[in-house]
Amino acid sequence: MSEDPRLLGTLDVLAEALWERIRAITLAAHRLDRLPENQGGVAAAHGEEVEKLAEEFLFRLLRLGTDPVNYAILSRLAREASFPLVELAGEVQLPALAVSERVADLVQVGLAARSLIGDHVQATAATAAFVGLIQSLVQALGKRITEEWATALEGMRL
Repeated sequence: MSEDPRLLGTLDVLAEALWERIRAITLAAHRLDRLPENQGGVAAAHGEEVEKLAEEFLFRLLRLGTDPVNYAILSRLAREASFPLVELAGEVQLPALAVSERVADLVQVGLAARSLIGDHVQATAATAAFVGLIQSLVQALGKRITEEWATALEGMRL
């Protein structure tokens, strides 16, 4: 793994966003586990389950964040920290109700927040970290393509 402090900071921010979600779900599950009619055990994760839990939440964040419409939402949030959901719906050309559901998904993984006052979608620390990570990867890949494209095609006849 790279020792670039910016990358490590980005990973820390994303891990913190995911931990906050896992913590919230665990607390809710713990309350349910304590009800007499429930078997319990939902709020527990042991041994290898911890790694699987981390993978599951990370993969969900990556799936949601890299969806093209969701990424457009996140990119807008990275540029402007708060704006009305209805305005966002117009920008991504989807009905506001559909955008509301997408935002709810992004909120669950910590990539966005929502204020019901003014019905604004808001950036989180993870918003900027995620968009910055994707932009850095795109720039690195673009640089690699630019540098090696001609060499890769040498000797090939198209």
